[in-house]
This record gives sequence, structure tokens and C-alpha cells, in this order.
Amino acid sequence: MYKLTIVGAGVWGSALAVQFANRGCKVNLWGRNQELISQMATSRCNQTYLPNIKLPDNIECYIGLDDAIADGDIILLVTPSASIPQLARRIAPLISDRHQGIAWACKGIEAHSGHWIHEIVSKIRPNLPIAAISGPSFAHEVALGLPTALVIACERKSFADTLAEMLHSSTLRVYTTPDIIGVECGGALKNVIAIAAGIAEGLELGENAKAALVTRGIAEVIRFTEAMGGYRETVVGLSGIGDIVLSCSSDSSRNYNFGKMIVKYGGAKKALEKNTKVIEGAETASAVLEIAQQHKIEMPICEQIALILAGRITAKQAVERLLQRQAPFRT
Repeated sequence: MYKLTIVGAGVWGSALAVQFANRGCKVNLWGRNQELISQMATSRCNQTYLPNIKLPDNIECYIGLDDAIADGDIILLVTPSASIPQLARRIAPLISDRHQGIAWACKGIEAHSGHWIHEIVSKIRPNLPIAAISGPSFAHEVALGLPTALVIACERKSFADTLAEMLHSSTLRVYTTPDIIGVECGGALKNVIAIAAGIAEGLELGENAKAALVTRGIAEVIRFTEAMGGYRETVVGLSGIGDIVLSCSSDSSRNYNFGKMIVKYGGAKKALEKNTKVIEGAETASAVLEIAQQHKIEMPICEQIALILAGRITAKQAVERLLQRQAPFRT
């Protein structure tokens, strides 16, 4: 087994560390919060994010990023997508010929530049294979060993198969695909659709409305993905519909809950002030809309969410705009 360095000791990074370690992998786990890392090394538990879940003995907690990277064969980035550009610049000088590849398990678009994560990561060391890990997965369920299915997107089949073998278990099924952009589109846009579903729930529009909203949201994701060069089949899979269904139907979804908070507090600004977690959909909605406008992709739901997040319209006004759109003649 390769040595895996996980960069990011939040709930998802810690959960994946537990899963990889349970598969027999040697895992180096680094996080920017040195106090948390020290506590984890001593107590063998991440009480902040995964209380009562023991860290296997083959997870080593690192305070120094340089040492964690140097001791690893494969690097897995598990931080908010907004942190990826800065992190990529930091680890680029640390990557050597011994490293076998770089992967990431975060979803979104770099808001300021509109760059996809694979575009940023591929520049760290151009000759190395890169891969995205995605799919419908709440971190605490993965850490508990509850049944889950994920997808690994990588153009180099050998690297995808290596990661799949390292991660696949009796409770975690892992599929592979070469369609990185399709997987990234699904991961980024599902967060925006989840905010919309949360708003529908907060406004008490009913289950019919929420089902229609999610269905039309999937249509937008398909149009966007195909325009970016991804495949419709990818959207129909785990990283598309699978992730959308999970994120739009559970109170464990940050973006779904944030949508409800927008209604509760009367706007996105107040909801963001009250929120203590990273909301990827709020970070990427404007970037998604800008790309859609550049490529002339019709995305009415994402457009309304971006306007709500910018404080230009209210949630109720967004619903009215969607309902007043000209009746379609085809699906």
C-alpha cells in the first residue's frame, strides 16, 4: 500500500483518513489548526468534527505540512475549494519524483478566477496524474462505516484503479470514470441546487414544488456539464443525481440548511453572519453563473440563487420570477 498524505483535518478529511486507514493504508493527516492536530495525536480522536470515533493506529497526525508531504506517496487535498489555489502554491515546491499522484475530495469552483480544481491542481506538477473523489457522502456516515458509494475521476486509469483499491471496502463501493470535468460540474452545481431546495423548504412551498425544483435543477446541471465538455452519463451517476438527491433532501446538508436560513433570517447576508460553516454553494454560485452566461447556457434556477446571494432579490421574488417564466414546449 502507498503512504497517503491527507491535507485537511476537518470532518471530511478525518473521515477519509479513518476509511483509508481501515483499509490498511498508512495515513499522514495534516491540518492548519495545530492545537486540534496535537489533541488528535494525543487522544486519537477528532472531538471537534468526529467525536467518539477512534483514529486507527496507522494514522499519524502531522503539525508540519512539509514533513507530511515528504513522507507521503499520494497527496489528497480535503479543504474548502476556496483554499485550493493557495494550498497548491504552498505544496508545489514540496512535490518530488517519489510522489505518485495528487487527488482532491472537495467540490466547487475557485470563485475569483472561475478556475476548476483540476485546472489548479494540474499545475502543481504537470507530469503527475490527478484525480477527483466525489459522490453522495456525508462524512460522519463514512467514518461510521455505513454503506456509501463514491466515484473517482481520473484520465489515467492506473491511478484511478490504485485509489479505488485503497478506498474500496465491504461498506464503501468505489467506481471510476475518466470524466473529471463532468464530476466537477456535478459537485459544484449540486451545492447551488441544494440552496434552492432549502429555500423551497423554508418557504413551505410543498413537496411537489421541491421535487420540480430539483428535477429542473438536474436539467441545468446536464446542460452546463455538456457545455463544459463533460458527459450526460456522469450527471446521471453518483457525482450528479446521486449527490443532488442527498444534498437536497437532508438536514445534514450544509447548503440545504443554508437555504432554509436565508428564509429564516430574511436574506443571504444575515444567514451568512449566523452560519459558522463553509457553504460551498455560496462561494461558487456567481462563478457558475458567469461561466453559464459566457457559454449562453440557460440556467434560471442558478441565476436566481446568485441574485439572492448577492442581495439583489428576495427568496420570494426569486420564486415569483421562476413561476412567471414563459411556459416551455419541451423538457
